Amino acid sequence: MSQAASIETYLYQEDLYSLPPRVLVIVSDPWEKLTEAEQTTLTKMITALRLNIATVQIITRTAFTVADLAAYAPTRVIALGATLQGSNRLYESFTHDGLPVVVADALPRLDDLKKKNLWLALRQMFGV
Repeated sequence: MSQAASIETYLYQEDLYSLPPRVLVIVSDPWEKLTEAEQTTLTKMITALRLNIATVQIITRTAFTVADLAAYAPTRVIALGATLQGSNRLYESFTHDGLPVVVADALPRLDDLKKKNLWLALRQMFGV
């Protein structure tokens, strides 16, 4: 075995370059203003999607467009209380300008029925 082949084996392993998909969560209120119960709800939701709260990016916006999110390079967007301009679809998984999106009411407004509808949309988006 040549030295070049040996070095290549250790330097170019695909696992080193495997980046997880970037999930962007948009909330209408800053994290600090969410109650502990609302933070717990969001954390449980993200965990149920087989993600970790530390691996998703959470930003605060009341309204957004897909173009606004380009700098974040998301692969999926979950909007809670933030309005997607140009769409009025709620509680369903859909693609808007090539980006998978789920839009729902803000965390304080989620009752049991809305949580169930949100979960169904998220399951469809994430395939869980």
